[in-house]
Amino acid sequence: MIKEISRSLSARLLGIFILTAIVYAVVGRFVYLLVLDQDFLRQVVGAHISLHADYVLDDIGSPPSIERAAAITQRVPVDIRISGPDIDWTSDPAFPQLDQIPFGPLPIDFLGLDKKSQRNLETWARKLKLLRYGAYRRHTYIELVRDGYRIVVASPRIAETPRADLTQPAIVLISIFVLVGCYFAVRWLVRPIKWIQKGTARIGQGDLDYRIRTTRRDDLGDLAADINHMADDVKDMLEAKRQLLLAISHELRSPLTRAKVALEFLDDCQVKHDLLGDLREMEHLIADLLESERMNAGHTTLRRSAVELGGMLQTLIHSEFQDHFEQINLNLPSEPVVREVDEVRVRLVAKNLIENALRYTPPDAAPVEVALEAKPGMVVLRIRDHGPGISREHLARVTEPFYRADPARSRSTGGLGLGLYLAKRIAEAHRGSLVIESELGQGTLCTVTIPDFVATAVA
Repeated sequence: MIKEISRSLSARLLGIFILTAIVYAVVGRFVYLLVLDQDFLRQVVGAHISLHADYVLDDIGSPPSIERAAAITQRVPVDIRISGPDIDWTSDPAFPQLDQIPFGPLPIDFLGLDKKSQRNLETWARKLKLLRYGAYRRHTYIELVRDGYRIVVASPRIAETPRADLTQPAIVLISIFVLVGCYFAVRWLVRPIKWIQKGTARIGQGDLDYRIRTTRRDDLGDLAADINHMADDVKDMLEAKRQLLLAISHELRSPLTRAKVALEFLDDCQVKHDLLGDLREMEHLIADLLESERMNAGHTTLRRSAVELGGMLQTLIHSEFQDHFEQINLNLPSEPVVREVDEVRVRLVAKNLIENALRYTPPDAAPVEVALEAKPGMVVLRIRDHGPGISREHLARVTEPFYRADPARSRSTGGLGLGLYLAKRIAEAHRGSLVIESELGQGTLCTVTIPDFVATAVA
């Protein structure tokens, strides 16, 4: 139970707040004793004189006795000034002139009494009408008047310079230090959140080998460890899926290969050519299905390498479309365009888009336009055909798997409905996009944008 509480994030936050409160209270008490104690003692002395004004007057006598007043200043840390018809004496020559001191009624709260005592004191003060209070240059003055004589008591002594009032600056400074310490403590406590945020982003992008640091033994450390275990499980699951796809691919292609070998022993005839065409179409379907499943997983690792995209397009057209040279117009930049891409998959994108464009281009229409353009931070591949175009109702769905604008799926138009879907998924795997624009009777424009690859540093 205690171990669980010590590892709890809430308990640690509560501990920080409690520790902050304790530090604040201890330091505040120290400041009170250091700064306010002298003022408090001075206030006590002044209050004592105020409460016992009649005793002070009797002690000094009437008319006032300078010797008795001097004796009081020896016993009590105060200075006295006596002013009257025949006397003007002060225990300290630096005692200020009485007209410099702004005297006023005695503030009852100055004495620190309870309400009952305050009421008694008010009655007493109104009866005697002796006391007036003043504050001048951080000294407290109590004025007593009797028989025409003004007796003014100063606390503390005039020679003593009360220290500056550092209460507010001290409280502000202590508060700042306590809050800064609390901030760094909380920051240290929640620092693993940034590690977790970065780790989940890396794992979500497909970097299943990345692991979050687990140096803490608390709730956040447990969460980071759980995410790492989840990444291990996802990696194992995807590896099992990959092995399953490889097994399916082998099991499906083996009978197709045997069928093709068997067909080679038949005499040349239209049936043989039709069967071979059907087998090739099945092979393409299996390949596209497997590739679409890999890309749909969202964690496919791209095998990036430096590829000269212009040369790749030329090689693709010469090897795959040698019978359609006159129907393809290739436009390449004057300078080589080299980018870090997955060559096999980008080649598949170009192949699918060119095949699709040729499939819907009439023999008497303008050639299919294939253009490569290098822009700052990206490369753009545009493929335009001059076929019948795609209506608005079909345009939004042509990149869905197995969707075709031609529901008849005739052999003349061919296609399985996976080419555009694969092209879009591969572009997105490269952090790019596939945009299709089309108008009926005007043809279709496919634009593939692939941003430049920037390797992410591993923390």
